Amino acid sequence: MLLTSLCRWAQPILRYDLGDSVLLRPDACPCGDPLPAIKVRGRAADLLSFPRRDGGSVRIVPMAFETLLESIPDIDLFQIVQTAPSCVRVRIRSAAGADGDRLWAAVRKEMIALLTAHGAGQVSVERADEPPEQSPGGKYRVVIPWS
Repeated sequence: MLLTSLCRWAQPILRYDLGDSVLLRPDACPCGDPLPAIKVRGRAADLLSFPRRDGGSVRIVPMAFETLLESIPDIDLFQIVQTAPSCVRVRIRSAAGADGDRLWAAVRKEMIALLTAHGAGQVSVERADEPPEQSPGGKYRVVIPWS
C-alpha cells in the first residue's frame, strides 16, 4: 500500500542538455497530469552539416566522430571544429609517448573515410596546433559546428 501511494506522487526527473531542442507543453497531459512538461526532441546544435557534391547537404551526428576517434589508440582527448562549410580542424591531445605524426595520419585517414562514406569526401580535414578547448561551462564538446 505504501509503495503504491508513493508511486502516485513520484515524478521522474530527466536530464537534458541546454543544446537539446525541447518543446514545452503548457497544456494538461492527456493522462490527466495538469502540470506543464517538456518534450526533448534531441541535440540539434552539435550536428555538423556539410555540402555534398550533388548540391545537397549531409548532417553527421557527433557520435559518428566519437566512435571513430575513440577506436584509434593513443588519443586522450579530441575535438572537431568546423571552420567553414567544407572544412574541419581536428584538435588532439595524444597519450604520453605517442608518435604525433603517426597518430595524425591515422586520424586523417579515418576522418576522410567517414566523410566520404557520408557523401562529403570533398571536405578538408586539417590538423589543429591547439589542443581541445573547454567550453565556459568546463566541458569538452566533441564537435563545434560552423556558425
